[in-house]
Amino acid sequence: MKTTQDILSSIQHKPQFKKILHHKCINKLLSTILPALRRNIKHGYINKNIFYIIITAALNKYDKDNIIKTIKGVLNSPMILKSEHFIECDDMNIEDVIVYVDHKPKLSTDLHMTSAHKIHYVERASGDIQIAIKDEKLHALAQEIQDIIKKESNESS
Repeated sequence: MKTTQDILSSIQHKPQFKKILHHKCINKLLSTILPALRRNIKHGYINKNIFYIIITAALNKYDKDNIIKTIKGVLNSPMILKSEHFIECDDMNIEDVIVYVDHKPKLSTDLHMTSAHKIHYVERASGDIQIAIKDEKLHALAQEIQDIIKKESNESS
């Protein structure tokens, strides 16, 4: 019985699915960059044997050169490239690394909010208001809400 990892590894080496291999190789190469610099990288892609990296404007010329030198160092070292860590990049023939600066800010999304961040507000209303609603259904609903507020107010005091 094959696992999902075995199935993916056999599929990714087929020519029609080379984008999966490209994506894995790009992620492996970007993982060699320092985390402080990696935060400012928007994305990377491979086109005609050239590895393009798009960065934010927050990085300076020294950081840009450092990124290029790091990636080229990995690509030019056969011992590193042939290691098990970079096995996805084995078939890639990356000749050059080009870094472009994108001046649009990098959008970040907060995908997960833990239950520890739930905010609970204490009810400060006392429920002593006049309800002047003529519609009977709305008046009954407002009355129920007022009763709940009064009940909470009496319990907390």
